[in-house]
Amino acid sequence: MGLQHVDIESALRRLADKRIEDAMKEGKFNNLAGAGQLLDLEPMPAEENARLMWWALRILKNNDFTPEEVRWRKAIDHLRSRLDAATEEADVIRLVGQANELIRRLNTLGTNALNIGVAPLDEAEYLQRFRDRRA
Repeated sequence: MGLQHVDIESALRRLADKRIEDAMKEGKFNNLAGAGQLLDLEPMPAEENARLMWWALRILKNNDFTPEEVRWRKAIDHLRSRLDAATEEADVIRLVGQANELIRRLNTLGTNALNIGVAPLDEAEYLQRFRDRRA
């Protein structure tokens, strides 16, 4: 009997099933991370470019990686909220300066994936808001 009559795909599938069953009997799958938890089965997009983006985002998410752009945008939002709670004019000036430095970095990053620039904060406007709040 020659190999031309052998269904290689079926043979490999049976071999893989046998090895998996043997490993299960030996307890090799007993202490896997995430055992007993639901699988995250979000559907993969059909379009090729969307699928590549889906894989890239999935890899970033699974490795707890946050791009600089996202970290900087969150930091800017945090500084803006701190501006609303500032108790001294010097704090307002310092926070506006820190926010504007992050905004400058963000706008000149060159890999602006969100493709949305951020306008710098107007120090005079925030000082006026602070003074109005204090009055």
